[in-house]
Amino acid sequence: MNALNMSMPEEYGGRVYEGIWRILASWFRVPRQPPELPQQANETIASRRPAPGFLRYLRFGFAILMAILCLVTAVGWLAVTIASPALGLVVLLPVVLLMAGWLAIGWVAIRLRYDTTWYVFSDRSMRLRRGIWLIREITITFENIQNVQTRQGPLQRFFGIADVIVETAGGGASPQGGPSTGHQGLIEGISDAAELRDAIREKIAASRTTGLGDEHEPRDQQRECRWSPQQIAVLREIDLLLRTSSDR
Repeated sequence: MNALNMSMPEEYGGRVYEGIWRILASWFRVPRQPPELPQQANETIASRRPAPGFLRYLRFGFAILMAILCLVTAVGWLAVTIASPALGLVVLLPVVLLMAGWLAIGWVAIRLRYDTTWYVFSDRSMRLRRGIWLIREITITFENIQNVQTRQGPLQRFFGIADVIVETAGGGASPQGGPSTGHQGLIEGISDAAELRDAIREKIAASRTTGLGDEHEPRDQQRECRWSPQQIAVLREIDLLLRTSSDR
């Protein structure tokens, strides 16, 4: 009976969230499926989301923020109540409803952020997507990546997650500390960040593509000198003139 009582709130909360998700996805046209990448024959496509620890990490940060906000609001309400008890009673209910609304909206927003974050990898490139109101999607080819590194703060270490940062030519840190710029991609909330970093480095070393998939020619063929028939004919005429001049 206790197990049933414990599962009912989770099931009810899941149904409420699913309903909210359908409404927001319909309004903002947010796909729940991972983004697609161009795929060639015999090429593998792998998609993944942040680790569950990333969701707990976001919720923990939000809980701290809400605790601070509630404390400030309570102090303000107490000051108003001391100055005017009648006014304190009048604003008590609106303040409680406002705080409850912030809590509900923030809790759902965090879950939506987690569910709309996708990382898709092929043998030639990666595509990162996140966001609901403003969908950010960036595609990075492995051949253009100049540096790959991991980042892990103390709180991330506690939740067992880390970030993988990939930088392309001319890239650098995001000026606002955001998820990505035109020269940088952030893969956040990964439980196996070191393994993913090494896998990306292996793909960089093995990559022989440019852009989104135009194949390079082998290097020995690139060094091979190619002449058109017209150029060969001109060279033969020059060779003939040189030989005639030397005979004279």
